[in-house]
Amino acid sequence: MKKHVLFAIALFSFLTIGVLAQPLSPVLVGPPDEVDVALIPVSLDWQDSPGADCYLVEVYTDTSQPDKFTGVCNSPTSHFDLPLTETEPNVTYYWRVFACNNQGWSAPSAYFSFTTADVDASGSIVNLTDGVIDLIADEEISSSQGNILINRLNQAKTKYDNGQNFVALVHMVLFKARVFILRLSNQISSSVSTSLNYSADGVIDLIIYDDSPGGNTPSVNMDDLTIPKSYELSQNYPNPFNPSTTIEYSIPNNAEVTLKIYDILGKEVATLVNEFKSTGTYIVNWNASNYSSGPYFYRLTAGDYTQTKKMFLVK
Repeated sequence: MKKHVLFAIALFSFLTIGVLAQPLSPVLVGPPDEVDVALIPVSLDWQDSPGADCYLVEVYTDTSQPDKFTGVCNSPTSHFDLPLTETEPNVTYYWRVFACNNQGWSAPSAYFSFTTADVDASGSIVNLTDGVIDLIADEEISSSQGNILINRLNQAKTKYDNGQNFVALVHMVLFKARVFILRLSNQISSSVSTSLNYSADGVIDLIIYDDSPGGNTPSVNMDDLTIPKSYELSQNYPNPFNPSTTIEYSIPNNAEVTLKIYDILGKEVATLVNEFKSTGTYIVNWNASNYSSGPYFYRLTAGDYTQTKKMFLVK
């Protein structure tokens, strides 16, 4: 009996070690799936697979069979620079990764794809603007918030086209700051935020390394743009509205925050925020489908700060 137990333990250990020794499938990181990239050496990144000795990167143009880099461990780390000689403009590429060690190959990762574009900051801004328009059409971002992002991109393109690279860079950083605020306020998903930031970073790189006069732009500290300097309660947008609107507020210090809605008689009808908030800018929605037309007031209280503004629901 004892021999049978020892044999079972040994067999279990052998099978367990064998399974654990074979690396897990890599998890792809970037470029984010279905994103546009500038036609420069594209950097492919994925998470480290525990126990992996190296990785095999496969790149396809139609996923029927790999076009490049097959059959060998072509990356010793979880990073691979796709050579410029292997890419063309306006082509969609699909890629996946295998992990390998002396126990064999992992199963392949999921596919990610990216589409290459010409190396031009102005054109890349246009592509990013089109991407925001698509997000609005797919209802992954509200039209009001999407239009704010588009306006920022339009300003960046105008400044860049006029040779004002530093000002264009500032507008792109402000674009990223707005994306950060939207994500923090749950106005957009994590995947949308990641994609927008990746594309914006590509534009920023093109502006920074632009050889034209005005290039070699200094860096901009994003904290300087995202940390509010004072308390502020913005006018709701749209206003008048039907049936929903957004309210944006900023607090320069951590504080207990309440944001409440009152009717024309001063009766509290809704509480949108009632919790401790860290320094930052926030956006909240109010859906007034169940309320009657007329004027309403919204009041922000953060620590000792209080401000009230008026809005109109029109049905």
